[in-house]
Amino acid sequence: MKTAEFRDKLKPAWPALDVHVHPLDCFGLRAISSPAEDADLIIESARRSGVEKMCLFSLHTTCPREPTVAQLIESNDYALAMRDHAPDVFLPFCYVNPMFPDESVAEIDRCVDGAKMCGIKLWVARRATNIGLNPILEKAVECDVPVLQHAWIKTTGNLVGESFPSDVADLARRHPDAKIIMAHMNGCGLRGIEDVAHCPNIYMDTSGGDPDSGITETAVATLGPNRVVYGSDAPIRHFGVQLGKTLGTTLPDDVKRDIIWNNTARLLPDWAGVDMI
Repeated sequence: MKTAEFRDKLKPAWPALDVHVHPLDCFGLRAISSPAEDADLIIESARRSGVEKMCLFSLHTTCPREPTVAQLIESNDYALAMRDHAPDVFLPFCYVNPMFPDESVAEIDRCVDGAKMCGIKLWVARRATNIGLNPILEKAVECDVPVLQHAWIKTTGNLVGESFPSDVADLARRHPDAKIIMAHMNGCGLRGIEDVAHCPNIYMDTSGGDPDSGITETAVATLGPNRVVYGSDAPIRHFGVQLGKTLGTTLPDDVKRDIIWNNTARLLPDWAGVDMI
C-alpha cells in the first residue's frame, strides 16, 4: 500500500476542527521566515491527518511565562497574519495575561471586537483563581467567545502560575455564563475530569499527551458527549496521533463526529463561519 493510501485510511470520516494549535514559531522547533510560511507548513501537516480548520494562538516566539503587553500584541498580530494568509483555515484566539487585566481587556477589544478573533487564550501567567481573570472572563461573556484555559496536574509540581483543573472549576463557578475550554485531557487526567464534572460551562479538549486507553470514553461518560472537544496542541503533538484518542475509541460515530467538529463549532461566535456537519 502506498503511503498516501495508508494515510487516507487513518483519516476521520469527517473533516476535523482542531481547537488547540500553536504556530511553529512559538517553540523553536524550526526556523520560520514569516507567518505565511508558518501557516503553509502547519496546513500541510494538518491536512495529511484530515484537519481542515484550526483555532490558533501564539504564545510569542520566546514563550515567556509572564508575557508583557507588548509581547501579547506581537503574538496576536502574528496569529492574525497567519489568518490573513489562510482565512478559510485559521480561527485565531486572542492571547492575554491576567497580570494586566485592563490592558488585556483593551487587547480583546482590539482583537475580538475589532479584528474578529474567535476566542481568548490564557496560559500560565496566573492561576485561574486569580482575580485578574475576572475582567477577562466578563469581556469574553460580553463578546460571546470561548476562553481556552491551560490546565495540568504534574507529578513534579505545577508552575507557580499554572492552573490545576480545580482552579478552572473555581473560575467557571465565578463566571457561570462563560464558555471555558479546559486544555489537556491527558495532562489533567481522571482526577481533572472529576474536578470539573459539575461545571456545565467547562469543556475539555483532548490534548496533553499520548493516547491512553479509556480516557476519552471516561470524559464523555462523566462530562457528557457535548463537553469534549478535539484539540491536538500541535506542533508539540501530532494532529493524527491526537485524533486517535477519539477515532480509536468505542464511542458511537455521531459522538466522534461531535468531538472532532460540532462541539467546537457550537462554542465559536457566528463570525467564525463554522457550520455543523
